[in-house]
Amino acid sequence: MISNILEKQTLDSLNPNIDILFRKGIVSDDMEKLIENSPEKEDVKIGLIGIGFELHFDWEKAKESYKEAIDQTKSVIGSNNQLLTENEPVQTKQDLLKVLNKYHSEGMSGLIIYQASYIAGDLALALGNWLLEQKTPLLSWSHDEVTGGRLTANRLCGQNFLLNILNSLEVKYSWVLDRPKSKQLDTVLDKFVRVVSAKKRMHHASILMIGGMRVPGFYDCELNEMSIAKHFGLSVDRVDIETVWKHGDKFKKEDIDFIVQKLINSDQCKFQGVNDRELYLSVRFSLAIADYTRKGEYIGVALKNWPELFDNYQIAGDGAGALVQDLGIPVADESDMGALITMVTMNEISNGNSLPTLTDLSILDAKENKLGMWHCGGSSTKLMRKGTGFEVRNHSILDNYDEEQSYGMLLEFLLEKGEITIAKYQYPHASSMLSFEGEIIDSPLRFRGAYGEVIPNNVEASSVVGTILSNGLDHHWIIGRGHIQEDLKEFNHWSNIENLEFVKPGTTGRSIQKNLNY
Repeated sequence: MISNILEKQTLDSLNPNIDILFRKGIVSDDMEKLIENSPEKEDVKIGLIGIGFELHFDWEKAKESYKEAIDQTKSVIGSNNQLLTENEPVQTKQDLLKVLNKYHSEGMSGLIIYQASYIAGDLALALGNWLLEQKTPLLSWSHDEVTGGRLTANRLCGQNFLLNILNSLEVKYSWVLDRPKSKQLDTVLDKFVRVVSAKKRMHHASILMIGGMRVPGFYDCELNEMSIAKHFGLSVDRVDIETVWKHGDKFKKEDIDFIVQKLINSDQCKFQGVNDRELYLSVRFSLAIADYTRKGEYIGVALKNWPELFDNYQIAGDGAGALVQDLGIPVADESDMGALITMVTMNEISNGNSLPTLTDLSILDAKENKLGMWHCGGSSTKLMRKGTGFEVRNHSILDNYDEEQSYGMLLEFLLEKGEITIAKYQYPHASSMLSFEGEIIDSPLRFRGAYGEVIPNNVEASSVVGTILSNGLDHHWIIGRGHIQEDLKEFNHWSNIENLEFVKPGTTGRSIQKNLNY
């Protein structure tokens, strides 16, 4: 029964929010025609090595089971992956080291060790010493036995023996023990491949800070760059707003006007209250950001959307960021680096299917166990709730002060219902994360902006808020589509990042000092 429950949960998370995955942004096709193409992804190579011991166990069955393991792994591997395999399992440390070094020379980024049978101890020791040197993510895979008669493989004991040696050497690993051809096993293999691929693609990649720094006073929005490099392998490039603004000179007025008209005349546009100048400049800025990002092969953007855009350019940048996100480029408002790294990680481990968006946690309804997640109006239009529409408006927070001095454009709408994961890498070093899963439910638009009401899974809403307030955690939170918390935890395991625990439910508490060392 437990296996069935687990299988149902993991199966449901394989294809979250199917409808959203096939949506396009309101004007994304037209923008794509004007900007640089997305860079092609290089293949990430995964090794699958079977290990066993012919002297004491049924070698023909071991070879047969290894071939079945290859077939099962091939069935879940991504289109941008290559699987490196052998004709049969290896038995000696010499043969294992030859294969490992060959795969390493071919660019292997992750390793699956399949337990074809029990093994010799020196083989396990050789694997551990090699992994200490090469730091390659490892998944140990074993499964149950055919019962009756002689014990022909003793796989579980062999896995136990292997992991005892690896752990004693302080080698990191993940493991799975599940029957062949199970859907839950497919999920574990798929998760490992996606996480390893994400880590490889993020290593030596760059993120872009437009505006060069965080917005004034938002201290939790800028992180230690050495820690970012240590945990993620990412570098941070900084560029002033004017450079990106001038990059927009390449786009023709008639092309920009066409996109503006298509946006505001869409059947889904229910209200338009932004003047022509701000509409034009917002769309122009979105094209400039997207093209500059694609040309530089940046995997995400932190946008300093105030105060310079208000004061010097007389626009609000949120809507421009929304249109860029429609193109599959993560954009974090207010130059929040932790938010951007969370968005990039979600984007990479889900192969672009999580559609991450930045929000504030603005409502706690402890009685109804609900959280209200809101931000100004910078979410991808793919996330708009089916059967509703969007409004093109000036900035609602600027409207609070003086509607005559408010700027646009922002895109306001209800966020789509369905399974989601909320998470954030934390200030000041991104070496810890709080995450939980939940569901966006039906609700009204409680505030102008982009809004969704969330019922958390496996944790109470007041526990989420209590944990954030007691630990003094960051004030921005990222919503990604689908239940991908386990994917994030797998990524964090290989990135030496702590997963924070929740406090007890309640609406009062005391401080818990967070770790300021990285």
